[in-house]
Amino acid sequence: MIRNRKIILFNLAFVFFSFGNVFAAPKEKLPSNIRWVKESKEYEILCRDSFYRASECILVNTGLIKVQSSKVKNDRIAVVVDLDETILDNSDYQVERWEAGLNFTQESWSKWVNRREAKLVPGAGEFLLKTRKLGVRIIFLSNRMANNLEPTKQNLKTLDVMGESDIFLLRQNLSDTKEIRRQEVLRGTGRMKEFGSFNVVAYLGDQIGDFPNDRVEEFGRKYFLFPNSMYGKW
Repeated sequence: MIRNRKIILFNLAFVFFSFGNVFAAPKEKLPSNIRWVKESKEYEILCRDSFYRASECILVNTGLIKVQSSKVKNDRIAVVVDLDETILDNSDYQVERWEAGLNFTQESWSKWVNRREAKLVPGAGEFLLKTRKLGVRIIFLSNRMANNLEPTKQNLKTLDVMGESDIFLLRQNLSDTKEIRRQEVLRGTGRMKEFGSFNVVAYLGDQIGDFPNDRVEEFGRKYFLFPNSMYGKW
């Protein structure tokens, strides 16, 4: 009798355990700000549209510069492009941190960069190819730390979007602002001394700090802002 009772209790426990798994709460959805980047069609369309408009304006601006000054060669014309959330999609990093219940840290970010697993922002590959075909130099101006230059290049090579003549101006320290590096590009000073000065026909980024100023009239003409709902100074 006791043996039969144990068997019944065991079977009941198994049934309850099985039903518990069947009716377990579904996996929690990603926060809307990350899910929008990962899953929405709107995000993809906005990115591709920004790259398309940037390409059109670069084509026009490059032609205008040639007309105004026959001395300006294509190899002295450049676009200044941010990396993260402009060319490289790091949403997988954001997902991992959220799932672990953790926030951004410089250490975890550096580990992510060294994994070289970032994907491309929609339309980025086509944009870089078109720009290089015009003979316009790509200058990547990013707040990634300079000690992460090699894994950054390797990530771009893996994605088949690395150009032999691309220039990288990553951040040397906290006081090395983007404005300092933008001036080096225009003047051919500092790290740009070996390359010389460039006439910049467009700036691309996902944060206001990626641009020389926040004049609204420049956006869509020379400045091209990409959507990033995951992080920023707002």
